Amino acid sequence: MAKIIVACGSGVASSELVVKHISDFFEDHGITGVDVEATDFKKLPDILASYDIYVWIARPSEQIQTIVDENNITSVNGLPIFTGQNPEVSYKEIISGLKGLSA
Repeated sequence: MAKIIVACGSGVASSELVVKHISDFFEDHGITGVDVEATDFKKLPDILASYDIYVWIARPSEQIQTIVDENNITSVNGLPIFTGQNPEVSYKEIISGLKGLSA
């Protein structure tokens, strides 16, 4: 099962909203086998390496970017999903990341 992590400052409001939007998008498009979870930035360094795709609300720190790079994690700007302004761009990046896992 593919794993997506969405992170924001508290792991409650923003990230949970983006998780819901991504989950709804997957349901609407018949995409299954993907686990989408929310967390806060404090926990992220300890858990990020076990995920396939990282959807960020705030630009990743240098530490987080290093983890992403070293573990070949797809990094996606989640702000368009959060704001609803052109979210298709982010969804396409997520789909591309998922396709890369099965290649």
